[in-house]
Amino acid sequence: MPNRIAMTANTVFQNPRIQNAKNGLVEAGDTFETDLAHAQDLERLGHAIPLAGSVLGLEPPPLEPHHQVSETALRADRARRRAPEPASDPA
Repeated sequence: MPNRIAMTANTVFQNPRIQNAKNGLVEAGDTFETDLAHAQDLERLGHAIPLAGSVLGLEPPPLEPHHQVSETALRADRARRRAPEPASDPA
């Protein structure tokens, strides 16, 4: 499933999540791209139609591993940040 969904607008609206040449502004008949969650909202509300078929009911792709932090790593990072700084040695 692509990260961006191509759609055709049924109404006029603007949103920064839309990628097009008009800075997020779309008018009826314009083709644009947006993310899956936004595409689902637009389709459900009738503001736009996905070019490749309905996106309602599709699950978003899993997060990339670099976006996920284990609880153990998070606790270790917090402990490191909260630890007192070592005393500097006067030279």
